[in-house]
Formats: sequence, C-alpha cells, structure tokens
Amino acid sequence: MEGSLVGQPLQENEQLMGVRSAPRWPQLEAVTLQRALRQLLGLTAEPAPENQTKLPYPATHAVSVAVRQGTLRTTIEGLAKNGFVHFHRFSVLPSFKAPRWLLPLGDTHQMLAGWQVYAPYATAARLLKAVFLRVVRAGWKGWGCSQLLVASNGPLPLEGLVREVTGEPGPLFALSLGTQSAFRKISVQVMRPSGELLGYLKFPLAEAAEERVRHESEVLERLWRFSALRPHIPRILHAGRWGDGYILFQSPGPSWQGPVDFGPLHESFLRTLWGIHRVERPGPALVQEVAARWQNSASLMEAELWRLGNRALERAGRELDGLTVPCGISHGDFAPWNTRAEPGRLFVFDWESAAWDAPILWDMFHFHVQVASELNKNSGWWVPASQTQVDKASFLLYLLSSLCQCFEEEVGARHSGTEHRKRILFRQLS
Repeated sequence: MEGSLVGQPLQENEQLMGVRSAPRWPQLEAVTLQRALRQLLGLTAEPAPENQTKLPYPATHAVSVAVRQGTLRTTIEGLAKNGFVHFHRFSVLPSFKAPRWLLPLGDTHQMLAGWQVYAPYATAARLLKAVFLRVVRAGWKGWGCSQLLVASNGPLPLEGLVREVTGEPGPLFALSLGTQSAFRKISVQVMRPSGELLGYLKFPLAEAAEERVRHESEVLERLWRFSALRPHIPRILHAGRWGDGYILFQSPGPSWQGPVDFGPLHESFLRTLWGIHRVERPGPALVQEVAARWQNSASLMEAELWRLGNRALERAGRELDGLTVPCGISHGDFAPWNTRAEPGRLFVFDWESAAWDAPILWDMFHFHVQVASELNKNSGWWVPASQTQVDKASFLLYLLSSLCQCFEEEVGARHSGTEHRKRILFRQLS
C-alpha cells in the first residue's frame, strides 16, 4: 500500500521545464530527498512566463509527473490506468528518514550497475556493499526497503537532456545525496539500460554548493585545453542552468577504484599537472594568505587550536622569509575516493576545490593525511625529516589551510579529520 511521509509538499504553482505540476506528490519526511527530486525533475520555484521558458533540449510537449512511496506493484498498475506509463523505480537507502542513495530497481544487471555510484573505501562500508551485491545477485528486488516511484506520461526533461547529449533514449539513474549541509549536492550516475556508464551529473542543493560546481565546470573547461591532461580528467558533456539551479554533466572514467597507496600513478599524474602551470610565489605572501584565512576561522575553533595555529604561522614565516615556494595547479581534494584507475592511467574527478596557484606539494600532503585520518592507514605519517625547509613550512601551511576548510565545511572540531590534523600539527611544532 502507499505510504505518506511527514514534511512539506510541493507548492501547486511549481513548474518543471517542460513538465506540468505533479497531480499527486507525497509529503516527504527528509527535506534532502524532496530537494533531490525537485532537482532531478528540474523544478523551479516560480512559474516561468511561456515566452521565457528555455529548455536544454528540444521539447514538443509538457509531461505530468507523479511520485509515490511504498509497495509499488499495485501503485504502478493504478497509475498506468491514468496514463502514467513511464516509470523510474528506486530503493531508498538506508531509509526515507535518512536517505543517502537512490538506487534503480529493475533487472539484476541494472541494479548491480546502479551500485557503482557508491564506491566506499572504509573496510566496514566495503563489506556492507559486498553483502548487498550478493543479495542482489541472489534475486533481491527491493523487498523490505524503502521504495520510491517517479511516474510520468512521457520522458522526463532530464531524459531529454541525456538523449540530446549521449543519444540514449532510455537512461537509468542512480543518485548519491551527499552529506555536507553547506555544500551538499546530488551526484547522479547516468547509465544505459545495459548498465554502461554514460556519465555523472551534479545538482547543487545549496548556494555554496552551486558556487563550487560552477567553479569545477570552469576548471575542467580550462584544463581540457591541455592535451596531456585529457586522459586523466572528465570531459564536460553539458553545463548550465537547470530549473532554478545549475547542472554539470561529466564523462565517466575507468570503473576501477583508485589505489589507496600513493604510488607511481599518483606521482606521474601530479607531475603532469605541475608541468602545465608552474610559478614561484614569495613565501611571506603565502603565509599572509593562510594567516588571513586562519583569522577568519578563529570563531569556529577552540582557543588551544587557535594558539597552536598561530605558532605554526610564526614558524612558517621564519622558515620562508626571503624564499619562494613552487606553486601551480592544485586539485584541492586529491584523495583515493576522487580517483579511478586502469593500467597506466589515473583518472581524477571532483575538481570543486581546485586552485591555480597553490603550493604544488599540497595535493600530495592532502592524499596522505586523508588516507590516514579517514581510513586509519599509515596514521603516523608526516613530512619526513629528509624534506627541505621550504617543504616543511609548506606542510605547516597546508595543515592550517586544511583545518580552515574543515571548519568552513561544518565538519566539526571532533571529526576524525580535524583531530588527526591537530595531532600532526602538534607533532610538527614539538
């Protein structure tokens, strides 16, 4: 039977790009889930005048949409009688109350392909995914979990966009809803019915997130000009307005998860990146830049960490006085979970935090620190004693800049990543 969720339903005057308001919409308990569906369907907050409606693809008519949750078999039959003959079925995991993923329900092959949107690295999460995949292979079709149905009387606008960009008339979608509140966005894996990956869509759910996605689009467009980087980065398939937000559609990379251990693939990629753009920046200017960011984050941290950071800035200032620091293009969040790999090639995505003139070693520092803090691997790592004076000072500045980002992203003072950086910073200053 159909269920009803607690929350705010869509307003009657809301419209889609080429989609009429849904005749019925459940009251969704999780605000994030409702916002994700609004973006998936291209909903705008206010109706657009007829002469100003601009679709991202040719559309000949509007379609009506209905969204349901609960046991879907009888629901589908009832909707079909009323002309709703186009369906997308999802399992909502782990639940409607705390949604993280919307995975397609259908034949076994399609369901297995949908699970690629979730690529965990932590041991417990990898085991959990392995269990789910085994259950799917055994014939599970979504029994016992929250289910969601998006029904329409014709292809959705997003399907039209995918068709125009890739030629696929019947794409499938798997959604990851993210976790960060201030920078939250939906990542949508787009597939053919055969399971072949077509690409990944990003829909920001907050203003700050939209700024980051726009920045990523600009960075990728700029980096694509360099032929040496093209095998290692996504290609923009489409970018622009969508509903009352923004959309970025990127090509997929290899299907294998990137390695956790820093090795030749990572070093080769970083050297290629460094070779594209390289500058020497005055050390004192970098110290001042990080100090300004540290000052802006002062109210978000405890006094002990604030004092520790000031000591680090003083030391870095002394070490870099009169010296320059090698700088260039930085990914900004270079970590295993933002990479894919195949023999001889590392593919790197999620360029939202990229910078053009950051210290080149910061990406390498970040990779090691993230692996240590998030996966508890090589947790004793810090800058080896053999590193130069400039490298050690650069590492101190990285730690402070990274801590600022933790607080800006509302990670919290007690998060494992924040705590790990504090411990390393204390070691460096001891």
